[in-house]
Amino acid sequence: MIRAISGPAAAAMLGVAAAALVNLGVAFLPLADLHAVHHPGVESATLALFLRWFAGTLLVGCLLVAAVAWAGWLLRARGNLVAFGVRSRRVVDSVGRAPQLRRRVAILRWTFYGTASVALVWVWVAWLAGRETAAEIASVRDQARAGHPVDDALAAHLFGRELILHLPPAALFVLAAGAALLLIANVTSAQYGRVARLRGAAGGTIGP
Repeated sequence: MIRAISGPAAAAMLGVAAAALVNLGVAFLPLADLHAVHHPGVESATLALFLRWFAGTLLVGCLLVAAVAWAGWLLRARGNLVAFGVRSRRVVDSVGRAPQLRRRVAILRWTFYGTASVALVWVWVAWLAGRETAAEIASVRDQARAGHPVDDALAAHLFGRELILHLPPAALFVLAAGAALLLIANVTSAQYGRVARLRGAAGGTIGP
């Protein structure tokens, strides 16, 4: 039975895009800490803490939505391959044998996997590098919360380093998300194209 996949595709695209954009926002959170240092006191420190908590929670939620929606789309797309009589279980084979379309989908697929893999490795390296200054950053945050003045050069170095470490992988995740969106769109469009051809061949007797 051929099942509609436009809904799961839209949900997967929305989840992936939201997760990538929220992750990009998380990379800029050191600027909130820098603001707290320039305006020492409980209010600024609490705002920075809230932004870190809110962004982290939102990111986890977006990742969960993206994962569930992607799995649902993938399950339906693979099920449709069986209904189409395609032996392969790779959803990229939904596009058929057209060389130009297969080449485009292959590029999108490897762009997604490649950039996502590099970004994940970069995140791990950034986490390891961040451990070196974790104690200093915690101390600076505590001083700012207590209202004590903090050396601006030290704060700029610490939080600027955090920004530099986490911004590149966040940008790579945005690129990976863009490739994923185009991949989902191409596969979904190809499957609906197959449905249209089957309907035509069967004189319009194929269900939606």
